[in-house]
Amino acid sequence: MKPKIIIIVGPTASGKSGLAEAIAEKFNGEILCVDSRTVYRGMDIGTAKDSGDLVGDVKALRLHGLDLVGPNQEMNGALFKDYADKTITEILSRGHLPILVGGTGLWMDMIVDNLEMPEVEPDLTLRAELEKQSEEDLFAEFEKLDPVGAEVIDRHNKRRLVRALEVCKKTGRPFSELRKKGEGKYDALWLGLDVPKEVLDERINVRVDEMIKQGLLKEVKQLKEKYGCEVYAMSGIGYQEICRHLNGEISLAEAIEEIKKNTRQYAKRQRTWFKRNKNIRSITDVSETELIVQAFL
Repeated sequence: MKPKIIIIVGPTASGKSGLAEAIAEKFNGEILCVDSRTVYRGMDIGTAKDSGDLVGDVKALRLHGLDLVGPNQEMNGALFKDYADKTITEILSRGHLPILVGGTGLWMDMIVDNLEMPEVEPDLTLRAELEKQSEEDLFAEFEKLDPVGAEVIDRHNKRRLVRALEVCKKTGRPFSELRKKGEGKYDALWLGLDVPKEVLDERINVRVDEMIKQGLLKEVKQLKEKYGCEVYAMSGIGYQEICRHLNGEISLAEAIEEIKKNTRQYAKRQRTWFKRNKNIRSITDVSETELIVQAFL
């Protein structure tokens, strides 16, 4: 029999961490954060790493997947999948329940479905040509070549747009069609937090305001001085906007509003991604989760 794991997904600020903590406490679990931003050391406030959901001894003993690399180091879905598989094996060896929680849908699918990404060699000439284009033009071209992929890709992430277009042009096929499922390693219970849009939008606004109070400006300034704003890790929401402010392009008030707007757009893309997964059981009442998990185990 395949080992059982719990998956908790949903858009940013939907309460995933709190639910994961409650399940871990009840069912002797350990939490693996599947998030493409919290893997970076020193990027704490802007990634809501220290939002207060997981604190103290529980955080130290049961939480995995944070602070794996520096902002100037390489981390991608394939590397994280290797780390996750090893971590899940270790958690199971201790007789504990692996609980995967996060909003990075592609990484979660790669782990649970043993997803294989297309092996397409880099084309430096093509990349150089694509890099000259604006994010808007890159997205418009990608949308024509891969309408399905365009629904969930971050249109403001130039690196991902360039790579997706590179794969499309080199293979002649949509990037979203090239991902292949391997033999799944786990028996997974998918739980998806369903929060009304207006409630989520308000939570996002409050969270961003709280990040500013906690010192996001200082955090980004220190990272900028050490690594610059051009490294991939700094392309994340919260960091790119504050970098633009520090560069004198926009005011702090404008940066804050952009962070809120871009976070709401990101949450919409997350919803779109998870909506396609028919294995996800929608959770509207958190109190019912304990019975669902108990029945699964």
